[in-house]
Amino acid sequence: MTETRPGQFLEFINRLMDSEKAPEDYTPFLFPVQKNNKAPGTKISWKAPQSRLTVAEARKRLSENIGNVGIAGRPDDKLILLDIDDPSIEDDIKPTLKIRSRSRSGTHAIYWADPEADILPVNIPTEKGELRSSDQYVVAPGSYVPVKDEDLKDKVEEGEITEEEKEEIKEDPFKGYYTIDNDKDIATVTLDELPDVFREQYEKPQESEYHDEEEEFTPEKKKAVSQGSALYQLEITDLTGRGLTDRDPHPLHVSETGKNWSIGQGVGQCWRHLVSLNGLQFLCVESGYLSCQEAGSPHHNSQAGESMIRGDDQAIWEAWKHAKEQGYIPEDDPIPTRAMYYIARKHDICEPDDGEMLPRKAYREVIKTVEEVY
Repeated sequence: MTETRPGQFLEFINRLMDSEKAPEDYTPFLFPVQKNNKAPGTKISWKAPQSRLTVAEARKRLSENIGNVGIAGRPDDKLILLDIDDPSIEDDIKPTLKIRSRSRSGTHAIYWADPEADILPVNIPTEKGELRSSDQYVVAPGSYVPVKDEDLKDKVEEGEITEEEKEEIKEDPFKGYYTIDNDKDIATVTLDELPDVFREQYEKPQESEYHDEEEEFTPEKKKAVSQGSALYQLEITDLTGRGLTDRDPHPLHVSETGKNWSIGQGVGQCWRHLVSLNGLQFLCVESGYLSCQEAGSPHHNSQAGESMIRGDDQAIWEAWKHAKEQGYIPEDDPIPTRAMYYIARKHDICEPDDGEMLPRKAYREVIKTVEEVY
């Protein structure tokens, strides 16, 4: 008996292709995924035409237990993949065909984009799940990824499942498998029909500069002025060496399969939240001040929202304080001006305007406060 289940895959493909609302001439974009994992199993980009599998090739891959199979939404098709991590929004999801994930605690809702809609949903990452429609994918039914007890323990600690649910999952005979979850036909969906958390994220202001896997954008690196803080000189590789050559576990948040982080051209890439992190952004996450999604810069075609570090003096303070505590910068590193602004306002020393130098008395009081309080 193989670990993978090609029968589940074929049933899914048949329901996808026979769906009443399937676009004419639709052909699923299938590609290899690593055995016992969720990461692409291709030596070149999984998006490349030569990475694509036919249905027969994908079935053969599963039948021979060579590896798993992914299915993607592409810019030129209408497939919408809604990856639900938080069961609290399940009741808000428009009824449609669903895939039950390997951990048995999450689902993937499958939709067609409504052809009559003025705005069609595009990649939208949130803390409760991700909408994947343009060069994003989920693992197809029939695939298998082992679930370790440590994975379930992490989910309990993160509040995603209860201790009782953990024990139920451990006994589930389908644990580790991606399976069809219901008998519903694939429905169409509009932006307004998505749970509120996705619409709210989509409507947030977006940055004008993006990057993706093929054309990575390096956020502008802040230059340290003479005798200034070394905070602005820290590179992502000064803080973590993981992901330099391939996808690795994210160094800052739970990774079930260990393939949602990489580094390229001076920035870290979070493939769960579809954002990049430079050194300063990484520190804001590592310090606990911001989440990965809040601190990062969005990937191309992602609705992750602009980095919340921009214009936030507290972010500079939290990053600098954390960098000193962790020994990333010298013990005698001078406090950045914007961090001083934050301390001055927080402790009612003065209300500085952006770009101005603190009055000498205020400057000394800020330094004294930092030394005595922090």
